[in-house]
Amino acid sequence: MRALITGGAGFAGKHLAQYLVSCGDDVAVTYHANEKPVVPDASGKRSTAVSQQPGVVLPTTVQVMALDVTHRKAVEELIALAQPDIIYHLAAITFVPAGEIDLQKILEVNTQGTINLLDAIAKHSRSTRFVYVSSSEVYGEPRPGTLPLNESAVLRPVSAYGIAKAAADLASFKYSAADSVDAVRARPFPHIGPGQDSAFAISSFARQIAEIKLGRAEPKIMVGNLEAKRDFSDVSDIVRGYREVGMNGKKGEVYNLCSGSSIQVGDLLQKLIKVAEVEVEIEVDPARLRPIDVPDVYGDNSKAQREIGWKPRIDLEGTLHSLFAYWLETVERAA
Repeated sequence: MRALITGGAGFAGKHLAQYLVSCGDDVAVTYHANEKPVVPDASGKRSTAVSQQPGVVLPTTVQVMALDVTHRKAVEELIALAQPDIIYHLAAITFVPAGEIDLQKILEVNTQGTINLLDAIAKHSRSTRFVYVSSSEVYGEPRPGTLPLNESAVLRPVSAYGIAKAAADLASFKYSAADSVDAVRARPFPHIGPGQDSAFAISSFARQIAEIKLGRAEPKIMVGNLEAKRDFSDVSDIVRGYREVGMNGKKGEVYNLCSGSSIQVGDLLQKLIKVAEVEVEIEVDPARLRPIDVPDVYGDNSKAQREIGWKPRIDLEGTLHSLFAYWLETVERAA
């Protein structure tokens, strides 16, 4: 299976590349020219140029190339030349607050970038299966009594990120229905694990706690809204789900990838503190609070279980241990 991952230098992209390679797939990834993907040198170690970059290392067999999905001509040329069996489209601005700063930019990347790929497939590579990686942010603020959210829930995004992802999600459905593109959609709920940027809440907690544990910071953790409840999964489970969607999902359909239950963000923080065995002070940073923050969101994964044989396997406690261990190593290496 010849697989192309757009946004393959990102958090989930690198985990997906590793998983696909382990499945025997021939993998290529794209990254934005402003990024520097973590790749090993000929000896299998990280090169000097990227040795200080945190993250999961891409396998040596993976082909790496720069691509800006907003450049329509470049996208067409790549798809016409590569003719991959399957595309996993992860390239996007993924940090939700970034969309509130520049709505036009996030629409250009997350929505128009997706449409550029769909157009290129329709014109040059009709046999390619397109897996659009959407987001639970498209559901936005659930209507009362609708939890857990299934795939037929009304899309009510309350963030610019959610709006852009919802538009691309619907565009993918349109192309599968009207333009004969073999498109299928995955809607992952929040996922965490080694290599995630510390701009994201749980990874930020783990990094701050690691710095405290190693004596690099005062015993104080800055946080946002700890009362919000979210449906968290391990990134390894989620990327396994992407491949299951790609291999077994029905054209035009959408599949929730989630644990099926929610946990309070503050509870995860307390679990990380327990893992680290440290005493800390917790302080709310107003800059970390979202203008609109939905109190509780969790999904229904029964369709994914029924139709593609996917369900999460990794216990969240284990995920927190691996995330904390990752940040301990990263902080120590950066000294």
